[in-house]
Amino acid sequence: MKNNILKIQSDIISWPPNYAIKKHASARQIKLKISSRKGLELIVPTRFNLKYIPKILLENRKWIEKQFSQLQQKRSIQENQTLPNKIVLSAINQSWDIHYIESSAKMKIITRPHQEIVLLGKIKNKILCKKLLIAWLKHHAKIHLAEKLKSVSDMTKLSYSKITIRDQKTRWGSCTKNKSINLNFKILFLPSHLATHILIHELCHTVHLNHSEKFWQLVLKFDPDCQQHRHAVRRVDEFIPEWIRDC
Repeated sequence: MKNNILKIQSDIISWPPNYAIKKHASARQIKLKISSRKGLELIVPTRFNLKYIPKILLENRKWIEKQFSQLQQKRSIQENQTLPNKIVLSAINQSWDIHYIESSAKMKIITRPHQEIVLLGKIKNKILCKKLLIAWLKHHAKIHLAEKLKSVSDMTKLSYSKITIRDQKTRWGSCTKNKSINLNFKILFLPSHLATHILIHELCHTVHLNHSEKFWQLVLKFDPDCQQHRHAVRRVDEFIPEWIRDC
């Protein structure tokens, strides 16, 4: 069943904040979510009585205000953050120079020959510039990580059904029981051997959808330095540019 969303606009600016109620058939209890894109959301059971919302908001006021404060701090950091002049994609051995050109035209990103990117428009809006760069990176990952995955698949003889590019916060990749592989676009920034290790890891999940001894034996078959690479992947923050770490 599709989610039933009811938008509610508060007449009070300070409290309560604007919020949305999302009625979900599978919800068994109330859940509060706050994001920069959607603001405050309350996920409630389909037959939930809306008259209890004000009371729920008051009971969670401290948490709500803290979350909004953290979002504002994050936005402030993004607005003052220095944007990159170069993007180095070690996983696919590419380095792109970035140029910013102020214009009254609608913001857009242009790819030039010789690995150059141009952001054209109101470039003082750093948050929008960052969104465009991330969108470009995801598109780039969809092409080049797909090529790299196919290459590793051919080498290992481990097949998969499809690839999806995502922006997981805590995972480099995942694999479903239908052999669909999801990859984090930030893999592009990792050294090639660590990127390959992650792809081998996910391809091995097409055979063993767990982390059993047989799974690790299969990973070791195609990646003799598996243990070393596993530890290295846990310490790769140095390869991820600061401007993109929290996206």
